Amino acid sequence: MARVRWEWWNKVAEAREWLCLGMSHAEVTFDAYVASLKDLERQFAREARTPAERLHLKRLTAQDALQAAFDQDRPWKDFGPWLRTLRQLGFRTLWSRFHISCIYVQSLPNFREQANDAFVMLAETERRVRRLRPDHHSRQQMLDGIEHARREAASHGIQPPVKWKR
Repeated sequence: MARVRWEWWNKVAEAREWLCLGMSHAEVTFDAYVASLKDLERQFAREARTPAERLHLKRLTAQDALQAAFDQDRPWKDFGPWLRTLRQLGFRTLWSRFHISCIYVQSLPNFREQANDAFVMLAETERRVRRLRPDHHSRQQMLDGIEHARREAASHGIQPPVKWKR
């Protein structure tokens, strides 16, 4: 039984990858991209067996939509609702929290008024990463990514609030 689910999740991953790849090369609008993601989510949600699987599909859709908003330099009206959705659904892994907080900070040139919230989220993520063992295989990579996000924001003249500076 477990093998069948593994195969199903591979099918989900492959369909998402093909959709994301095809949409990025077709240069479709953000709204069309999000509509395609939602259609794919609905298709697989019908096949999902548990509420946890449906929740994970929603998380994946929100992450892909947020990544698309970042890639296309979308304004807050497109980025914000997906970020809020993802926060409400919760982050499944530290790696996804790290990824989303980094793209949030790197997107700040499009919506500078969100800088405080973005840097608070990045600082919380950094605290979680620093709690990992020093020899953890992803720890240094995540810390480097966090530092890169800060440098990207600084290159646009956006600095963390004084209380969040290291």
